[in-house]
Amino acid sequence: MIGPVDVQRWQAAAVPWWVTKVGLVGGWIVAFYFAVSANEAPCTVAQPCLPDPLFSLAVVPLLATPLLLLFGRVLTGCAMGVLFGAMDLMLDGSAVANLAFGLHAGACALVAAWTVRSRADQHEAAGATIVSLPDLPPQRGVLRVVAVLLVLFGFLTFVQYSLTNDAIEQHIANASRVDAEVVEIKNTYEVWVELPNRQRAAFEPLAPESYRVGDEVPVLADGTWVRMANEPEDVTWWLTIGGAAVFFAIMLAARERRRRALWTGPVKAIRLQIHQIGPRRILLRYNKKDIATLTTLADLGLEEPLYHDTEEFGRVWRGEEDPPVQLDPAEVLVAGEWHHGGQVAVLVEGEIVATSTLNRVRQRHIVHSAHLPGEPVTAGTPVELPHAIWPGDRRRAEGVALLLGAAGALIALKFYPELIVLGLIGIQCVLSAVTRFQPMLRLDHNSVVLYTGVFTYRVPWAQLHGVRRSGPQLMLAFGPHGDVLTTPHLPDRQAGEKLMWARARSLIAEHPGERVTRKLNISVLIGAVYAALVLFI
Repeated sequence: MIGPVDVQRWQAAAVPWWVTKVGLVGGWIVAFYFAVSANEAPCTVAQPCLPDPLFSLAVVPLLATPLLLLFGRVLTGCAMGVLFGAMDLMLDGSAVANLAFGLHAGACALVAAWTVRSRADQHEAAGATIVSLPDLPPQRGVLRVVAVLLVLFGFLTFVQYSLTNDAIEQHIANASRVDAEVVEIKNTYEVWVELPNRQRAAFEPLAPESYRVGDEVPVLADGTWVRMANEPEDVTWWLTIGGAAVFFAIMLAARERRRRALWTGPVKAIRLQIHQIGPRRILLRYNKKDIATLTTLADLGLEEPLYHDTEEFGRVWRGEEDPPVQLDPAEVLVAGEWHHGGQVAVLVEGEIVATSTLNRVRQRHIVHSAHLPGEPVTAGTPVELPHAIWPGDRRRAEGVALLLGAAGALIALKFYPELIVLGLIGIQCVLSAVTRFQPMLRLDHNSVVLYTGVFTYRVPWAQLHGVRRSGPQLMLAFGPHGDVLTTPHLPDRQAGEKLMWARARSLIAEHPGERVTRKLNISVLIGAVYAALVLFI
């Protein structure tokens, strides 16, 4: 083995995942909420709400911050958080927003410093083996084309903004200022006014609730072009779109530059065992300890399948055969930036087969491994079909509480529409509540139906490999790839036996050619209806 590698120190040096994905992202949500809900001075003729092109560009780092943090780009996400905190301090007159995003920027700076130190410690703990990578890789043509197209798109949006803004300024130069009367308010947000020449126009002001029928509103009129004097037309959103496109292009270019930087000098390397844990995802292990995962588009083809076919897997899953002896995993040389988020190259027999990013190891169930969870359910208990297994009283009580919470969120939104976060909480409550009033499993003569939070699976009995039990939960393996679903806690202790009996009964009749199907759960539709209610309140 190339090394030695201090695995325990390497793992301990990492910044905990929740610091960025919970702490910083949650802090951003709180800061955004306080900034939006802060009381602002209304738009008046003396102090109109003028478009701010620079602040529209600042929206790019504002929105990029949580997205980058969620997708593991910690240093870039923290940099965007600090940048927006500084820009908000210069451009935003709201003291509440300045304080909220200033504190978040400070937290981002601290986490960024912690991450830099963490990566240095991880790199030091990754051993002392140094190698030089062979054969500079070719340019990734697709990424270059995408980056160029994004820059071109951004340029066109800037041109569109310039043309539109010039047209607006021309109208303002030619317009006359008149007082219009509010004659109607539609849908609580659309204000209709009538000019002295009987011409009518509709506006959607920032604070429609502050207008009443009969109020006089100063407007700028240039023929059929009519705009409010205290809220000039704002088309700076073109700048936000263009800025986002250019920023994304820069991100792609920077990522490619980091990848190619691996070939500029010697880099650290570790020889590791690999385990396939997904179609394009591999687990890296050192001395039987999990190190990191890689996602690669290349099929390395280094690991022999544990099972010869799905039928063999089914027999092992049902406990009819012992699991096959797993061969020693293949080994690869992984060289590059040895820290979470680092760019690395994978070498097999001295040749580079893939480049990727080191990701954290997630605890997840690995299908088709030699370790099988729980115990197989072998016995059968007769049951009259069709048969449904419903949630117990506890889950139904939880469902009632969640529905009350969702209703309470709607009522609160009616009186406090600025608390939009309540709508998001209510949607989650509705999604969780619906699943607590649905059957957990439904058995019929041809299939078993599995209800999850988002999807509903219909599994023909011939496609069900078997059932294993772990405490009050069942694990069902099905389909040509041996997919596994774990049920919630089932109140029926004989649910597994009923499943196996129905499966054995159906296999006698034989129903060839049927496939596993998946569709959206009804909870998604109900959640969408609730979301629509949130928007219209």
